Amino acid sequence: MKPETALLELSVMNATYDKHDFTDTVVDAIKRGIPPELVTRLEELWKKTKVVAGEVVNIGKIIVAKIMEFLKNNPGMSLGIALGAALGAMVSLIPLLGPLIAPLAAVVAAIYGGLVGTSIDDGDVSASLMASAISLANKFLKLFADIINSVASYWNDK
Repeated sequence: MKPETALLELSVMNATYDKHDFTDTVVDAIKRGIPPELVTRLEELWKKTKVVAGEVVNIGKIIVAKIMEFLKNNPGMSLGIALGAALGAMVSLIPLLGPLIAPLAAVVAAIYGGLVGTSIDDGDVSASLMASAISLANKFLKLFADIINSVASYWNDK
Protein backbone atom coordinates (compact mmCIF):
# COMPACT_ATOMS: atom_id res chain seq x y z
CA MET A 1 0.00 0.00 0.00
CA LYS A 2 1.34 3.41 -0.93
CA PRO A 3 1.99 5.83 1.95
CA GLU A 4 -0.57 8.30 0.57
CA THR A 5 -3.25 5.59 0.45
CA ALA A 6 -2.38 4.42 3.96
CA LEU A 7 -2.55 7.99 5.26
CA LEU A 8 -5.95 8.52 3.63
CA GLU A 9 -7.27 5.25 5.03
CA LEU A 10 -5.92 6.12 8.48
CA SER A 11 -7.57 9.56 8.32
CA VAL A 12 -10.91 7.99 7.37
CA MET A 13 -10.66 5.50 10.25
CA ASN A 14 -9.66 8.28 12.63
CA ALA A 15 -12.70 10.32 11.63
CA THR A 16 -14.94 7.25 11.95
CA TYR A 17 -13.78 6.26 15.43
CA ASP A 18 -13.03 9.75 16.82
CA LYS A 19 -16.45 10.22 18.43
CA HIS A 20 -16.61 6.71 19.94
CA ASP A 21 -16.83 6.62 23.72
CA PHE A 22 -14.98 4.02 25.80
CA THR A 23 -18.00 3.57 28.09
CA ASP A 24 -20.13 2.45 25.12
CA THR A 25 -17.38 0.02 24.13
CA VAL A 26 -17.23 -1.40 27.66
CA VAL A 27 -21.00 -1.88 27.82
CA ASP A 28 -21.05 -3.55 24.40
CA ALA A 29 -18.14 -5.83 25.32
CA ILE A 30 -19.68 -6.90 28.61
CA LYS A 31 -23.00 -7.63 26.86
CA ARG A 32 -21.02 -9.94 24.55
CA GLY A 33 -19.63 -11.83 27.52
CA ILE A 34 -16.09 -10.46 27.43
CA PRO A 35 -14.69 -10.40 30.98
CA PRO A 36 -14.72 -6.87 32.48
CA GLU A 37 -11.12 -7.31 33.64
CA LEU A 38 -10.00 -7.69 30.04
CA VAL A 39 -12.11 -4.79 28.80
CA THR A 40 -10.85 -2.37 31.44
CA ARG A 41 -7.26 -3.19 30.47
CA LEU A 42 -8.04 -1.94 26.98
CA GLU A 43 -8.61 1.57 28.36
CA GLU A 44 -4.90 2.40 28.37
CA LEU A 45 -4.67 1.38 24.72
CA TRP A 46 -7.87 3.34 23.97
CA LYS A 47 -6.22 6.58 25.12
CA LYS A 48 -3.14 6.28 22.87
CA THR A 49 -2.76 8.93 20.18
CA LYS A 50 -0.04 9.77 17.68
CA VAL A 51 0.56 12.80 15.51
CA VAL A 52 0.69 11.74 11.87
CA ALA A 53 1.22 14.33 9.14
CA GLY A 54 0.17 17.09 11.51
CA GLU A 55 -3.05 15.32 12.49
CA VAL A 56 -3.74 13.77 15.91
CA VAL A 57 -4.73 10.16 15.22
CA ASN A 58 -6.55 8.08 17.84
CA ILE A 59 -4.50 4.95 17.20
CA GLY A 60 -5.75 3.26 20.37
CA LYS A 61 -9.41 3.81 19.50
CA ILE A 62 -8.85 2.39 16.02
CA ILE A 63 -7.13 -0.75 17.33
CA VAL A 64 -9.71 -1.40 20.07
CA ALA A 65 -12.59 -0.73 17.66
CA LYS A 66 -11.11 -3.20 15.15
CA ILE A 67 -10.76 -5.84 17.89
CA MET A 68 -14.37 -5.29 19.00
CA GLU A 69 -15.52 -5.42 15.39
CA PHE A 70 -13.72 -8.76 15.02
CA LEU A 71 -15.42 -10.13 18.12
CA LYS A 72 -18.79 -8.80 16.93
CA ASN A 73 -18.35 -10.54 13.57
CA ASN A 74 -17.42 -13.83 15.26
CA PRO A 75 -19.93 -14.25 18.11
CA GLY A 76 -19.59 -18.04 18.28
CA MET A 77 -15.83 -17.79 18.69
CA SER A 78 -16.23 -15.20 21.45
CA LEU A 79 -18.78 -17.36 23.25
CA GLY A 80 -16.57 -20.44 22.90
CA ILE A 81 -13.57 -18.64 24.35
CA ALA A 82 -15.67 -17.28 27.24
CA LEU A 83 -17.02 -20.77 28.00
CA GLY A 84 -13.49 -22.19 27.87
CA ALA A 85 -12.24 -19.54 30.27
CA ALA A 86 -15.17 -20.28 32.61
CA LEU A 87 -14.30 -23.98 32.50
CA GLY A 88 -10.71 -23.12 33.43
CA ALA A 89 -11.98 -21.09 36.38
CA MET A 90 -14.13 -24.01 37.54
CA VAL A 91 -11.16 -26.38 37.31
CA SER A 92 -9.27 -24.11 39.71
CA LEU A 93 -11.87 -24.94 42.38
CA ILE A 94 -10.86 -28.62 42.48
CA PRO A 95 -9.08 -29.25 45.78
CA LEU A 96 -5.30 -29.77 45.68
CA LEU A 97 -4.82 -30.27 41.92
CA GLY A 98 -7.12 -27.50 40.70
CA PRO A 99 -4.73 -24.58 41.11
CA LEU A 100 -1.97 -26.56 39.41
CA ILE A 101 -3.90 -27.60 36.30
CA ALA A 102 -6.25 -24.59 36.01
CA PRO A 103 -3.92 -22.46 33.82
CA LEU A 104 -3.46 -25.29 31.33
CA ALA A 105 -7.14 -26.22 31.42
CA ALA A 106 -8.17 -22.60 30.82
CA VAL A 107 -5.88 -22.23 27.80
CA VAL A 108 -6.86 -25.56 26.25
CA ALA A 109 -10.58 -25.04 26.91
CA ALA A 110 -10.51 -21.47 25.56
CA ILE A 111 -8.71 -22.55 22.39
CA TYR A 112 -11.04 -25.50 21.89
CA GLY A 113 -14.08 -23.30 22.57
CA GLY A 114 -12.79 -20.71 20.12
CA LEU A 115 -12.32 -23.35 17.43
CA VAL A 116 -15.78 -24.83 17.95
CA GLY A 117 -17.27 -21.33 17.98
CA THR A 118 -15.47 -20.52 14.73
CA SER A 119 -16.95 -23.58 13.06
CA ILE A 120 -20.39 -22.45 14.26
CA ASP A 121 -19.76 -18.94 12.88
CA ASP A 122 -18.73 -20.48 9.55
CA GLY A 123 -21.98 -22.47 9.48
CA ASP A 124 -20.28 -25.87 9.41
CA VAL A 125 -20.64 -27.48 12.82
CA SER A 126 -19.30 -30.76 11.46
CA ALA A 127 -16.01 -29.15 10.43
CA SER A 128 -12.83 -30.67 11.80
CA LEU A 129 -10.88 -28.80 14.43
CA MET A 130 -8.08 -28.33 11.92
CA ALA A 131 -10.46 -26.64 9.45
CA SER A 132 -11.76 -24.46 12.28
CA ALA A 133 -8.19 -23.60 13.33
CA ILE A 134 -7.34 -22.58 9.77
CA SER A 135 -10.49 -20.47 9.51
CA LEU A 136 -9.78 -18.82 12.86
CA ALA A 137 -6.18 -18.14 11.85
CA ASN A 138 -7.35 -16.56 8.58
CA LYS A 139 -9.80 -14.31 10.42
CA PHE A 140 -7.20 -13.31 13.00
CA LEU A 141 -4.56 -12.59 10.35
CA LYS A 142 -7.06 -10.42 8.47
CA LEU A 143 -7.73 -8.48 11.68
CA PHE A 144 -3.99 -8.16 12.29
CA ALA A 145 -3.43 -6.95 8.72
CA ASP A 146 -6.21 -4.36 9.12
CA ILE A 147 -4.59 -3.04 12.28
CA ILE A 148 -1.12 -2.94 10.72
CA ASN A 149 -2.46 -1.17 7.63
CA SER A 150 -4.24 1.39 9.80
CA VAL A 151 -0.98 2.45 11.45
CA ALA A 152 1.26 1.98 8.39
CA SER A 153 1.44 5.66 7.57
CA TYR A 154 2.69 6.44 11.07
CA TRP A 155 5.59 4.04 10.66
CA ASN A 156 6.29 5.34 7.15
CA ASP A 157 6.57 8.88 8.51
CA LYS A 158 9.26 7.86 11.01
